[in-house]
Amino acid sequence: MSHRVASLRTGERAALLAAEEACALATALAVAPHDPTGVHEARKSLRRLRSLLALVRDALGKEAVDAIDDELRAMTRDLSALRDGQVVQDVARLLAREATEPAERENWQALLPALAGRHEQMLAAALCEDPGFMRRQAQAHRQAEQLRQLPWQRLKAGDLRHALARSERRQARAQAKAMASSQVDDLHDWRRKSRRLRMQLSALRKLQVAPRGKAARLPPRFISQLVDQLGALQDLVLLHRALEALEPAHARAKRVAPRSRVRTASPIQPLA
Repeated sequence: MSHRVASLRTGERAALLAAEEACALATALAVAPHDPTGVHEARKSLRRLRSLLALVRDALGKEAVDAIDDELRAMTRDLSALRDGQVVQDVARLLAREATEPAERENWQALLPALAGRHEQMLAAALCEDPGFMRRQAQAHRQAEQLRQLPWQRLKAGDLRHALARSERRQARAQAKAMASSQVDDLHDWRRKSRRLRMQLSALRKLQVAPRGKAARLPPRFISQLVDQLGALQDLVLLHRALEALEPAHARAKRVAPRSRVRTASPIQPLA
């Protein structure tokens, strides 16, 4: 970080961080129609922006922040199906590589063209509705302007710490609920709240604000590991749903259980 950036106040640094993420979002959306990594990078920028807005919401004004966050959430949801279509292909390829039985490997390989075709159809439909993702890019630039207009000068380090403590409590509640129920929706919520907590801790480090509380004492890799472990389960759920959506001609392959992924997964380690 340059001396100039290091000398800025908390609110100014937060405004700069928001502007950088908004720029990254627009860049990723320009790439997305031609490269699947663009969708992935766009969704990461959206999540980081929304995580930052959750930290500053009380200090900068709930009404103004919520209006921006609502648009970001809608765009995230809009891109989810495209990203999920790529994820299920990646998981199916992994299962094909890890399969110990030739028949299981052949079944997964036979499914790959169908999964790829399903994803291509979704992308074609999205591009037909929004050629080149120009509408989405314009929306990202509009949101960048709205972000610039927020009263960042109000933001203090204490506001960020207070919001982080709230995220810690939400993550702990989601974790307790998921561990008690083991329901797919609860596990997904646990992952979302853990991921947001990780992103917010990362944001505080970039903003040169020392976090406090239990999460601050955890090495970042602990939270990342938990998010990755829960993500592996979510990927299997997405794959299952994609297989269920395929034509009956693929029914034989659909009956193959993803044993390899389950067998190699590491035990989930909740945050203490």
